[in-house]
Order: sequence, then C-alpha cells, then structure tokens
Amino acid sequence: MDRWACVDAFRFPLQVLLSDHPEWVGHPAAVLDKDHPQGRLTWLSRQARQARLTPGMRYGQALALVPHLRAEAVDDTALGPHADRIARHLQDYSPRVERDNDRPGLFWLDASGLGTLYPDWRTWVEPMRRSLQEELGFHTVVVVGFTRFGTFAVARATGRSGAFATPEDERRDARAVPLAKLDLGPSSLELIRRLGIHTVGDLLALPPESLRRRLGPQVYALYRQARGDLQRPLTSFSDPGDPTAVEHLDHEETNRDRLLFLIKRTLHGLLDRHTDRNEKLTALTLTLSRRDEAPLHAEIQPAEPTTDTVLLLDLVRLRLERLPLTSGITDITLQSRGQRGTTEQLHLFCQAPRRDIHAANRALARVRAEFGDHAVSRVLLHPGHLPERRYELSPLPEISLPTELSDAPDPIAIRRFFPTPIQLPGPPPGTPTGPHVLSGGWWVREVHRDYYLLPTDHRLLWIFFDHPRQRWYLHGEY
Repeated sequence: MDRWACVDAFRFPLQVLLSDHPEWVGHPAAVLDKDHPQGRLTWLSRQARQARLTPGMRYGQALALVPHLRAEAVDDTALGPHADRIARHLQDYSPRVERDNDRPGLFWLDASGLGTLYPDWRTWVEPMRRSLQEELGFHTVVVVGFTRFGTFAVARATGRSGAFATPEDERRDARAVPLAKLDLGPSSLELIRRLGIHTVGDLLALPPESLRRRLGPQVYALYRQARGDLQRPLTSFSDPGDPTAVEHLDHEETNRDRLLFLIKRTLHGLLDRHTDRNEKLTALTLTLSRRDEAPLHAEIQPAEPTTDTVLLLDLVRLRLERLPLTSGITDITLQSRGQRGTTEQLHLFCQAPRRDIHAANRALARVRAEFGDHAVSRVLLHPGHLPERRYELSPLPEISLPTELSDAPDPIAIRRFFPTPIQLPGPPPGTPTGPHVLSGGWWVREVHRDYYLLPTDHRLLWIFFDHPRQRWYLHGEY
C-alpha cells in the first residue's frame, strides 16, 4: 500500500518574513496582504497576538495600537524561492517530492517502501524535521499516512508530527478535524456553521446531490478531497537548477534516427554534469519544439537511477516512435533530474536473488516509455458497496521481490469478474447455489442483486439477478 508524508511549514508566509528579517524575531510582526495603510493583517507572530492584534485588522489601525509593529507584504515571488529550498532539502529524505503550488509551504513525499529501512517512522520523520529547522530555519509538521487529504487535514488541525498505522486510524482522525482548521474562506465557514456542519465527518455525512449549488465550489472541492475523489499520483518536484541542454537545429528535422543521434550527443553532456555532482539520472524530460505547432513533450523514467547512456537512449527511442512528427523539429531541449549516488557495497553481504528484479524493472520501463505510464498498473483494493467498486488500477512505478512470510495466510480463490456485468438472454440452465443478497444504494440509486454460483463443465460462474431491471447478468467466473 502506498505511503504518503505531508510536510507542512505552518504559517509559511510569516516564517518567510522572519527568515528575510531575522532582526524582527521576538518583536510583534505581521504579514500584510498589501503594503498600504489600508492593507489587512493576515499572519501574526506570537508577540503580535499577545498585543491583541487580530487577522483582518487594518495596518493603520494596528500601528495605532502597537507603534513598534513590524509588517510587510509577502507575495508569491518571495515565497517561491524558499519553497524550492525546502523541496530540494526534502529530496535527501525521499526520491520523490512534490511541492504544492496552490498552497505554498505544503509538500508531499513518497514514503512507500521506507518502512523497511527504519524501525519506526519517528526515526525518519524527526531527523528530517530537525534538519529543516536547524539548517533552513523553518518549523514544520510531518504526518505519515495513506492519503493526501488525511495527512494534510491532521497536520493542519493538530500541529503535531506522527504516523498512522492503518488507513482506518487516519480516516477516523481526519473525520474529526474541524473545518475551521482547513483552507476555507470566511463566507464558506459562516455558511456551514449556520447549518451545524463543524467537522469533516459532518461534511461527509451530507448527500452529494446539489452540494455544489447549495454550499459553493470551495466547500464542494473540499468535500471531494475528503471523499478521495481528487486523489492523484505524486508529481515530482523539478528543480530549476536541474541540468538542461538545448540543441538548436539548422534545418527542420523529421527523421527519428537523426533526432536520436542529436539527442545522444546532448545527453552525454548532461550525464557528465550529473557525474560531477555525484548523481545518477532519475528522470529525463524531452521537449521537441516546432515552428507552427505546439511543442512535443515526453518524460522518460528509467527503472532505477542510472548513468547508462545506452539504456537511456533505448528508452528515448521507444518514446520517439510514439510521438507524432507531423512537422519538422527546430529545437531539442533535454532536462534531467538526478539523485545522489549511493554505495553498492551492501550487495556484497546479500545473497543474489534467483530472479533479476532489475531486468524486470528495465523491461517495465521500456513498456512505459512506449505506451505511457498507465500501461503498467496494479490493482489496489478499497472499501466499496458493489464488487466492481472495490478496486482501482494505479500506475506501478516498480516491482520488488516478494518477502517470505512465516505466518503466511492460507491460499484463497481468486474471483475474476468483469468491470461491467454481461447481460444474459435469460435464466441460465443448471442448479445454482444461493442466493447471496446484496442490497442498498437507496441514497443514490437502489441496488438489489441476488448472487448465485453456477457450476459448469469447465468453470464456476458468478451470476446475479438484478431486481430493479428484472434481468440476469454474468459478473465473473472461477
């Protein structure tokens, strides 16, 4: 199961303000929405709150109460460089880091697989949080869990770092989070307060029909995030300092072999720069500019960090064959991301596996390069009322060797069922076993199915009778 880590630099604009003006630490300080006497206070230091200043107060009014107030506006151009510094620092603790562009100071880390490297999550979280404070000067909260919304909501509400052992624990704590702790505007908060909606659990208890029209798009978006509808894969942070190379072509080029040769010539220089930085390449972004059409983009990700030019060119060739070269290419841009090299001496103490897992991941990388990232997927199970709603396909970044379990469970039968049930012309012949009733859905659309197991000569069919439609369906087989 995927693991997420939410890193929240709480009151980030205020921390940036005090980072740019360290002499203001210990004095009443505030962040303004604009540098003007009529500007409003948005973020306040502890000393400013003790002086009875409140968010939303006019700057001129605040100066009349606290003449020695330090205040300044902090815009996105000031927040961006500090957020990039934190994202680069976090890449030392996880190979995949995402910076939230909508909420500066919020970051997501891919923590999948790290549990086998640390005896508990505290030994991974605490050094990361302490280094952010000591080296960069930012106070953060780190919550490790299973979903974007759950980790974010708990981090904002509690202000404490920690980790969830199970998805149920995360879901329970997230439902108890007050909506006032999340990023809702004053008008939305006032509306839901009048309706008696105070927590995430109260919001999720509402029926989805007409929710957007009655409560507004902001509350509806938060509702969908809490339900997990907007859960998306992690997007790796692209460091502006990542090596980039541009090849300007004298003539428009449409031949893929010649383009591959030009890319090879440019790629050698990028790999040399990574080698000088003691790094291995983890991702390569290819941009092909055209004169009268939009540029073509492709991202190539090897199965593991590498400096193997032949391997990378093979992946580039596969991706090039899928790109539509309807017009000539005028410029080639390569941007690469790297990861610090790690020692491989530990492999001397490990027994060589009978299966070459690296070769398998290289094969999957070639499949992704030719057919796209979603060509290699895995099935993730999650709670659902209907059988066809209890799983989803998620991109598989890599595969690993299975671990031997001493208390492995007894083998279970795998039921193969169709995503969309197949309608049968009438009652199937034979003597089925059942029924096993599945009923519900009255809050959206009534569901009433009688499931049966019908043995045949070569297989066992899983069928059901749909009462609302008065029809028989084939749903799966053993």
